Amino acid sequence: MNYGIITIGSQGDIDPFVALGKRLQSRGHHVRIAAFRRFEEYIRSEGFEYAPLAGDAAEVIRLLIGEQVSSFQYFRNLELLLKPVKDEFLSNILSACRGMDAILYSLLGAVAWHAAESLRIPCFRVFFFPADPTGEFPAMTAPDLPFGPTYHRFTFACGDFLWTRATRKLLNDWRESLGLAKIRPFAFPYRNLHGKPVPTLYAYSPVVAPKPAEWDGNKHVTGYWIRDSRADWKPDKALADFLEAGSRPIYIGFGSMVGGSFEQVLDIVLKSLRLTKQRAVLSAGWGDLREQHLSGMIHQVGFVPHEWLFQHVAAVVHHGGVGTTAAGLRAGIPTIVVPFGGDQPYWGDRVYQLGAGPKPIPRKKLDVKRLSSAILQAVSSREIIENSKRIGEKLCAEDGVGRAADIIERETK
Repeated sequence: MNYGIITIGSQGDIDPFVALGKRLQSRGHHVRIAAFRRFEEYIRSEGFEYAPLAGDAAEVIRLLIGEQVSSFQYFRNLELLLKPVKDEFLSNILSACRGMDAILYSLLGAVAWHAAESLRIPCFRVFFFPADPTGEFPAMTAPDLPFGPTYHRFTFACGDFLWTRATRKLLNDWRESLGLAKIRPFAFPYRNLHGKPVPTLYAYSPVVAPKPAEWDGNKHVTGYWIRDSRADWKPDKALADFLEAGSRPIYIGFGSMVGGSFEQVLDIVLKSLRLTKQRAVLSAGWGDLREQHLSGMIHQVGFVPHEWLFQHVAAVVHHGGVGTTAAGLRAGIPTIVVPFGGDQPYWGDRVYQLGAGPKPIPRKKLDVKRLSSAILQAVSSREIIENSKRIGEKLCAEDGVGRAADIIERETK
């Protein structure tokens, strides 16, 4: 079978699909991955066919996952992102889907649903956070107010309405050019296609976020999509020496997040490390620290596989992206989440509710006192340390990629 993957976002949005693609390839399938140009070399180096998408990953992160992005702002920014590249982007989507037997798409790649309708091929929704209506919690960017299940379901209905509104405004002309009917006001057709429900794959663990009771059998919480461990990866001498030189450090990294002042966040981090007397590994993905005079207690790294590095640290501090959250929990170590936006507050709260870390600190509330307190709690609380280890053992026993591949093959045979 030929499977096309449409994924839009940062490196963290690419990696789970690489893990899935590798498993599908091992079963004899061909995989094409469509993503922004900055990921072309990476995707090709992993052995996949690459298809280009117009757009800019950094702008997507800034405009859609920033700390000040509300539900309404999200859809305004979505229009801002698409307008300058609309014709090229839609052409890219259609080209990426042609010749495929089925399409898998992430949330921001949902425009592929229209291409699948036009090409008469099946598709799969792939989400990294709960995106279907439930009474158990509100939609991701909605305020968590104490109004119960009815309010929670209402927030999802509002999201459906806003998504349909954006679709009608941005894509109805394109749909007509494909010979498709326009999306009607107040309609939300994306959970069905060709007269059948669209299978939905939730690429996270039910241990961390159990499947809501009202979700039907077409929605699958598969477990995290983790690629096979890179057994041949070795650290450079500087990192190896730092890890050997003292107690286990903590890891600090905020991925692609760029909210607020970098200098301010760095100042908070460095002061908190001095106050708590912690050794630390700082990720260069968060920012360039070459001009900083870091103490011998702090070591900056570039690319290091999380699954390797997190075996050598005492705790992790990060933004709460689903991939980094999964890596920290699987490593069985305490997690401190500093969410910037998007689904990150949800994952931070899940970590806290599971007892695997302190209460999350929203980026706009981050200060030395809060971060220092969270660090000390994470590295000294016996309860958090034991909970983290127990959860890690459960997650490492899962095979989310295998389960997802089984579902895909079953639905497309």
